[in-house]
Amino acid sequence: MTTRLALFARRWATGLAWLAAACALAVGPRAMAQSPEAAPALRLVARADTVLVYVPGGPGAGGFLVYRRPAGAGGAAWERRTTEPVTPVRDPGVAAGRLGPDLALALRAARAADAPEMLRRLLGDRFAAGVLSYLSRPAALVLGRLFLDTAATRGAEYEYRVAFTDAAGAETGRSATGQVRVVDVEPAAPPAPAARSADHEIVLTWHYRPFTGDPADLVVGFHVYRASAAGVAGRRLTATPVLRNDAPGAVLEFRDDEPANGVPVRYALTAVDLAGRESPPGPPVAAQARDATPPGVPTDLAVRNGDGTVTVTWRLSPETDVAGYHIERSTGLSQPYARLDRVLIPAARPLWTDTVAGGRQYFYRVTAVDSAGNASAPSNPVPALPADNTPPAPPANLTVAAARGRLTVRWNASPSHDVLGYWVYRGEAGRFVRLSTQPVVALEVTDSGYGGNAGGFARLTPGTRYTIRVSAVDSAFNESAKVETVVLVPDDQPPAPPSALRVQNVRGRYVSVSWDASPDRDVARYVLARSGGGAPPIAGLAFGAGGREWRDTAVVHGASYVYSLTAVDSAGNVSSAVTDSLRFRDFTPPPPPRAASARLVAGVVQVRWERVISAELVGYHVYRATLPTGTFARLTSSPLAGLAFADSTGHAGLFYVVRAVDRSGNESAASPVVAVTAR
Repeated sequence: MTTRLALFARRWATGLAWLAAACALAVGPRAMAQSPEAAPALRLVARADTVLVYVPGGPGAGGFLVYRRPAGAGGAAWERRTTEPVTPVRDPGVAAGRLGPDLALALRAARAADAPEMLRRLLGDRFAAGVLSYLSRPAALVLGRLFLDTAATRGAEYEYRVAFTDAAGAETGRSATGQVRVVDVEPAAPPAPAARSADHEIVLTWHYRPFTGDPADLVVGFHVYRASAAGVAGRRLTATPVLRNDAPGAVLEFRDDEPANGVPVRYALTAVDLAGRESPPGPPVAAQARDATPPGVPTDLAVRNGDGTVTVTWRLSPETDVAGYHIERSTGLSQPYARLDRVLIPAARPLWTDTVAGGRQYFYRVTAVDSAGNASAPSNPVPALPADNTPPAPPANLTVAAARGRLTVRWNASPSHDVLGYWVYRGEAGRFVRLSTQPVVALEVTDSGYGGNAGGFARLTPGTRYTIRVSAVDSAFNESAKVETVVLVPDDQPPAPPSALRVQNVRGRYVSVSWDASPDRDVARYVLARSGGGAPPIAGLAFGAGGREWRDTAVVHGASYVYSLTAVDSAGNVSSAVTDSLRFRDFTPPPPPRAASARLVAGVVQVRWERVISAELVGYHVYRATLPTGTFARLTSSPLAGLAFADSTGHAGLFYVVRAVDRSGNESAASPVVAVTAR
């Protein structure tokens, strides 16, 4: 009953669009033109020899009078059909008595606890009162919204006019008119609804054509009937019709919460109009409620750990409709679960044995499934830690490739399913070292020597034979038998270069070249090269493995040189080069020029001096000062090859000196200071 009341309230709130449309379209253009205000609606409904005159908007502050004349009578006089204005009942007791069986409907519509509250609310809510008036003829009479004209002739056509009155019973000038033909028109059957099944519930939904103002369209709602699977129409389920709803996209709905799960039933709809006429049943639809309630969660899970196996048990479900169980496994509480069973574990056998890799932790949980396919929530997970005492099968097809001082070890995977990785060993003269601190996950490893893998050992020695072993390791760190092979490391790796190269100018007489040895033990020789200006280049000058020094006497003063040195091992592998450079120079300056003179000729100071005899002389620099003991500034940007210099900015009173320059950039002492003299 609670569901039915909630459904009624929902229908009441959402099913009023039809009433709004009916009120807007029920009055013809003449009635709308009588007043600048919105004209009240008028609905005329004929049944047998009675015309129901509905005023959905209510009588206002007073009431209304009803007049009638034959349709098309033109200026014929109106016949008054009411002796007194039709007005609402104001006495709650009288209202309750006139409502009779519809009192409960009126109380629900007004959401009231008693008759006085109901009447007060309905008289204050015109819209709710209008809807209730369409659903209940007694309510329409009590609320002053309906007049029954019982003296109509069947087949005749009448024009009615409703004149509204004030509280004193005088007509206000507001009115509404309409026409009706007194014939019974049975409403058309509605379409078949769609049925949606739920747990102990079937939801019916349907659409009905929108109201367009057709006076013959009087349908206000629908009744729902339910019958057994073989029947078409049976017991009516709706005490009041499901209200018509013309809102755009509106879907009408009825919920039946009485069907038993799995029992087929059939439903049909009928349409109900304002006169209370009911259409024939529409097309039936078959449906049945389904069980949507999952069983209880399995409890009391327990595990028994074995060697590579886990047995999980749990308490037998007490629910009679449980069809079986699903069991799931995870490798961590935050990891996803995977279902282990392909078909349901029988309900009477709550047990599962799982074959897994030992030495790892697993988590198991169980769900119960009933005969309708509903699954419970998973049980709380239980941890398991199976033992593992069986080593895996060894790897196969071990191969080792040696190149450039490295060993590339490859193998095929072990066929065991719980392999964690592989141990790789390298041995020499019966001493083996494991190349990693953790099992190798890949099927390949590169060995660059002990220092590159385990630390603290030398590199691979070229020309040495090594034994390589590989074994498989499972999750419990059981190790398989080892497979092995022997490999010869070729000498194709260049030695390390000499650790240092030094070139020094020895008193300008020669260049001393020295170096530190390469750290490799198999260096056979060192090769020196020299490039630079002023002397023939040197390429491929070889020294024995013990050589550490060479004296270069072919260099020229003032020239720059680059020296490079490489180490070559016994297999001919050449190291990278180390280099050093210098500018070779003499440290003894040439003698100073003699017999310098400075004369002012035609505004230019002509400075002259005698030639300096020196094998490495490259020229002369000229300096000038304003005092014989002052600071002399050089006037020449590069050494002069001649023995004269013209100073166009010179003048009387200045002083000059000349210095000789050699290839090493050494400058001589200054010539004697000379003053400018006139010719």
